[in-house]
Amino acid sequence: MEKLLCIKTKTTFPGMALLLFGFLAGMIIPNLVYRFTWKQQAFSAVYLLGTYGRTAAYGKEYLYQIIGMRGGMFLLTLLCGFTVFGVPLAVLSMIFTGLGLGMVFVMSILQFGLAGGAVAAGLLLPQYLIYIPVWMKVYGMVYKESRAIWRNHGIFPGKVSSYFLNSLLWTAIFGLGILLEWYINPWILRQILGFINFF
Repeated sequence: MEKLLCIKTKTTFPGMALLLFGFLAGMIIPNLVYRFTWKQQAFSAVYLLGTYGRTAAYGKEYLYQIIGMRGGMFLLTLLCGFTVFGVPLAVLSMIFTGLGLGMVFVMSILQFGLAGGAVAAGLLLPQYLIYIPVWMKVYGMVYKESRAIWRNHGIFPGKVSSYFLNSLLWTAIFGLGILLEWYINPWILRQILGFINFF
C-alpha cells in the first residue's frame, strides 16, 4: 500500500502542443472567415489600427494599459494554481495565446499583403520572447498544482512557499517583458512601419 502511495504520476503540462494547436487554429479561422464572411476585412483592420494607435501613446498611461492588459490575466492564473480552476485555465490560456498569435499573423497578411507579416512580427517583438517562455513555465506550474488538488493531494506549507517564491520570480521576469513592450516595442514597430512606407 505504501509503495502505491509513493508512486508519482507524471503531471507534465502540454504547453507547446496547446500553443501550436491554438496557433494553427488561429491561422485557419481567419482564412475561412476572410473567404466566406468578412470581405471588408473589418476585424483585422480594426485590430491593427488599434494596435498602431497604442504605439503613439507614451508615459505612464501606456504602461498602465499594458499592465492591465497583460498583468491581470497573469496574476489570476497564478492565484488559480491553488484551485480546481487552474487546470482548465492553464489549458485554455495556452490555446488562446496560440490562437491570438496565429490570427494576428494571418489577418495582417490577408489585409496588408507580405508587408503585414513584418508588421505582425513588429507587434510581438521583443516582449513575446519573454512572454512565451514565462507563460509556458507559469501555466505548467499552475497546471501541476491544480491537478494535485483535483487528485485530493491537498496543499502543504512547503509547496505553498515554493509556489510563492516561483511566482515572485516569474512575475519579475514577466515584468521585464512588460517594460520591453512599453519602451522598446513602439520603437521597433515605428522602424518597421517607416521602412515599409519608404518602399
